[in-house]
Amino acid sequence: MPLKILDLGRQFRPKTSITYPPFKNGRYMEEYFYDYSTNPENNIKIETDRIYIPAFWTNIQNHPNFSNMKESLNILLKRAYSLFPESTPYFTVVQADLGVELVLPKNTLVFGACYGDIPLPLIYEDITNRLLNTPRLEKRKLRGSFVGTYTTHALRQKMFNSIGRNPNFKFEVNGVWSNSVPESQADKFIKTTLNSKYCLAPRGFGRSSFRFFEAMLLDTVPVYFWDDNEWLPYKDVLDYSKFSVSIHETEVDKTAQILKSISHERYLSMVEELKRVRPYFTLEGMSEYIVTKLKQ
Repeated sequence: MPLKILDLGRQFRPKTSITYPPFKNGRYMEEYFYDYSTNPENNIKIETDRIYIPAFWTNIQNHPNFSNMKESLNILLKRAYSLFPESTPYFTVVQADLGVELVLPKNTLVFGACYGDIPLPLIYEDITNRLLNTPRLEKRKLRGSFVGTYTTHALRQKMFNSIGRNPNFKFEVNGVWSNSVPESQADKFIKTTLNSKYCLAPRGFGRSSFRFFEAMLLDTVPVYFWDDNEWLPYKDVLDYSKFSVSIHETEVDKTAQILKSISHERYLSMVEELKRVRPYFTLEGMSEYIVTKLKQ
């Protein structure tokens, strides 16, 4: 039986003019999964009693007039799901930093990149595969690096204050976040990360970081910093200790020591493992995982 999809108007699937991160060249997660799930070949394979809520939450909530649109969108959404019994189960996919900011039906399973019930990787489409295709350096001179805005969360500032002056690490930081990233900054991220064994990937406004998964595309071991919830996807099938480092906010001041303690042999093994698991961190891999979880 084909997947049931809630009948929502096109206003719930708007396009966006925002290109963020700068390496995005294609669809966001919600857009990709919608196309994936409405493809007849995939639709018939999605076995679930949950009704799919097909909204492009990131595009909606990034709209400059979202606060004024919110009330009317809530009314339209409620009108759509009120046609079904109150006990009806649903699911949706959201990439946005704060998760879904509209009122969902009670029994909604949320697959989210930063908030929700089941974690997903914070990724996007790049039809050019720019990061994956960038030539590698023969030797990486830096132990670790961070290129980006360090003021989007207190944990980032704590990380910067702790190791920002350590000569083994390189920081190229901005004080103010913007969704418009100049090419020079994007290029700096690539060059610096390629010259680093580890890429520091602290959570930002949301619980995850694009940087974590971008580092994997550059064969750089990601170091995830988190506070309230270790928002890493696929923990039921992947062992993150084999290809990344996870540091709680209480351990931030030990970062340099933790990375120094990793042997060269273990580091090389981590690089090979992250190459092996990279298919999970594609939009197709994400969609297949969602389908698997819906069957459970």
